Order: sequence, then C-alpha cells, then structure tokens
Amino acid sequence: SNIKHSNSTSVTEDSSHPATQSTSNHTRFRGKGTLAWSPGMSALKGLFKKPDPRAQLRTSQREVTHNVRDIEREVLALRREEAKTLKDIKAAARSGNMAGAKILAQQLVRLRGHMAKMQTQAANLRGVNISMATAATTGTVGASLASAGKAMAAVGAAADLPGAQKAAQQFARESFAMDMAADVMDSALETDDLEEETDDVVNQVLDEIGVDLSAAMAPAGKARVASDAKATTSTPGQEEDDILARLTALK
Repeated sequence: SNIKHSNSTSVTEDSSHPATQSTSNHTRFRGKGTLAWSPGMSALKGLFKKPDPRAQLRTSQREVTHNVRDIEREVLALRREEAKTLKDIKAAARSGNMAGAKILAQQLVRLRGHMAKMQTQAANLRGVNISMATAATTGTVGASLASAGKAMAAVGAAADLPGAQKAAQQFARESFAMDMAADVMDSALETDDLEEETDDVVNQVLDEIGVDLSAAMAPAGKARVASDAKATTSTPGQEEDDILARLTALK
C-alpha cells in the first residue's frame, strides 16, 4: 500500500522502496515526479561555475612567491660559490700562479653578472606580486590592474584572468629564450669589459694580500735585464731578492 491511487498518481517517500531511499548522495522523488535537490547535483553544478577572480589572484600570488624564494635560494648558493672562488684566487696568487688566478677571476666576473641578473628577476617578480596584492584588496580588480601601469595592462579585465595567465606564460618562455640567446652571445664575444673587470679583480686580490701585480708577473729575463741596468747604482739581484722575500713571507 506504498503507492496510493487517486485522480493523479503520486510517488511518496518509503524507506522500503529503492527509488525513495534516503541517501545523501542520491536524489529523491517527491510529489508528481519532481526531482529534489541533492549534494551530488551541487557538485555537478560546480563544474560549470565561473572561476573566482580573487581565488585566481591568490593562486598567482602563491606561485610568484614560490618562484621568488627559489631565486633567492639560488642567489645564496651563488654567493657561497663567489666566496669560494675568491678564496681560490687568493690561494693561487700567494703561490705565484698568476695564470690560474686570472682564469678564476674571469669565472668570478661571470658569476657576479649572473647573480645580478637573478636579483633583478626576483625584484621584478616582487613588483608583480605587489601589484596583484593591490588589485585583490581594492575590490575592483580591473581598475586596480589598470592603475598598475603598462606592465599590468596585459592582465586585462578580471574575467579574462585565464587569458592573462596564458600571456604571462608565453612572455616567460620568450624571456627565457632571449636570456639564453644573450648568454650565448656573451660567451661568444669576449669583450674588453670582461678583461678589464678580470684585471680589476686580480689587482684587488693582490692588494689585499700585499703582492705587486707587475712585479709578480714580470718574466725572469726582464728581471735580470733590470738588475744589470741597475748594477752601477744598486746591489745586483736586489729586485729579485725583494720579490722572493715577499712571496716567501706570504707562504
């Protein structure tokens, strides 16, 4: 007698009927075949719900912060490598290995240039994160992003955040390709600036340890000629003895 017959047929709730069992994950029929609301239908509707711009901004901020921290960790590692390379330069100079000291100085110059680029990239990412944070706190995402300037104008309206993220990813790929091309060009073209910076590093290290660069790098033949030229006014071999005395004191 679970189903009652009248002028219109209706299906009532009954715990013994499979179609009307009370379950949180299933729908129930009420009245004249009316479909009642259920959590399962709510989840299905969520699949077609438009993404929240603020939630997307928070996700982007987390990604930017994560990238900045990765860059900062890499910079710290480069600083440790910088200190180690500088120590090796001093050791090579103390032992009289000026050719090795100059090679290490070139590596140090390139290392510092790479570290400066990474610090610039981290600063740019922090600027993007600040702009996004400003947009999230104003409540008017589109207007806030427009006020951020040309750098944030590509983000567009808040409803077009997926497209803006795609453009940002494309920009990142192109920027990475340009950086790679620049590194190849820098490696292929040895400029006078690199040579000058290398000499500056070597001179600075030698100043710290008290060695004269010109004296340390003077060939033995030139030293003997200089000694012979000064034979009438100074003790023979005095300049060579002075250089050897300095190097011996550093060991």
